[in-house]
Amino acid sequence: MNNYEMTFYSTDGKVFQADVYSVLEAFDVTCHARGHAIKKLLMPGQRGAKGEMQDLDEALVSVSRAIDMARARLPDGGTLTGKTEVEPKPEPEPEPKMVTWRLCVRMDPGELKCQWFLVGWHPSGNIPEYWYPIEAHTQPIETVQQLPEGQEP
Repeated sequence: MNNYEMTFYSTDGKVFQADVYSVLEAFDVTCHARGHAIKKLLMPGQRGAKGEMQDLDEALVSVSRAIDMARARLPDGGTLTGKTEVEPKPEPEPEPKMVTWRLCVRMDPGELKCQWFLVGWHPSGNIPEYWYPIEAHTQPIETVQQLPEGQEP
């Protein structure tokens, strides 16, 4: 019997001997770093060569190496869980609310004989009767709200 061999009892009561290497093979552990860590974790400090803390420290180093090796096999950005780490996309800036101002001319049929016209700015959708748009200017609503009273866009 070697340092790694143990006695096992099957579920049907049979007794058999197996060592760490048989267990690793039974579980298809092919990574040597994982196998080394498992060996250290199964019998820390019980094989006579090293103490428990040294075996646990070496197991930790082996697991860390196994993680590095597994990450090296993943495509860029992958994780060991198989999920891809994606930077969250920043929330898009909301589109500013816009208002369109119309430069309008007033053409009241009764005033046309006088040959003078009134000109003024009006927001779209709120153009008074007899005022006709001749030019448009669009800007964010926030800008309009900041204009001093009476100032045109």
